[in-house]
Amino acid sequence: MKIAVYSSKGSAGKTPISTNIALDKDFCIGTNEAFHIYDSLIDDNQLIALDTEEPFPQELVDMDIDIVFDLAGSISKLAVSITSALSMADVVLVPIYNEYKSLVAGLNTLHQIMAYNQNIVVIATKLQKGKKETFTGDWSQSNDFQNISEAVQEKFGDQFPVLPLKFSKVFDNIFEEQKSIQQMMNGSGLAQYNYREVAAQFSAIYRQIGI
Repeated sequence: MKIAVYSSKGSAGKTPISTNIALDKDFCIGTNEAFHIYDSLIDDNQLIALDTEEPFPQELVDMDIDIVFDLAGSISKLAVSITSALSMADVVLVPIYNEYKSLVAGLNTLHQIMAYNQNIVVIATKLQKGKKETFTGDWSQSNDFQNISEAVQEKFGDQFPVLPLKFSKVFDNIFEEQKSIQQMMNGSGLAQYNYREVAAQFSAIYRQIGI
């Protein structure tokens, strides 16, 4: 399985999503980030790090390797690291959060990705409950999620599924503890309670993309 995680907007959640998948499912990581954090998280034999203008090896297509591509930068003729990863991915995850610049960049990203890959899943990230919101558990009822989902649907109809991923400090803990969310939950009853919602959301993402 080859998964690309990409948005042209920074701080949308690409690296936390990529890292959690890699640690949770024992995937390799491919990145074009100039200053990535994976040296301390991922074994050298499971990491491919290259420059933006360097393509990911085409040989990966024929290799029986599970890899998640954490992609930074903008799509262009020179950014062949991005386009090569998008082309060989089985699915592309596009994180978008409910902020004007992220929504605009996310919609533009979806349009650009379609030239290379049509199998796209939108992840509505950084979801938070407003003061007047009263829903329980189902984050697809949140205003943040609804705004993201409606923006995607207005532009692309029902072409892309949109899945929720709430804001949580657990994403910082992934890097501090060098463990996936599920691995942290397995080692602590308190973590199992505190992280149950975001873990369930990742499980829904896994079901959607078939891992």
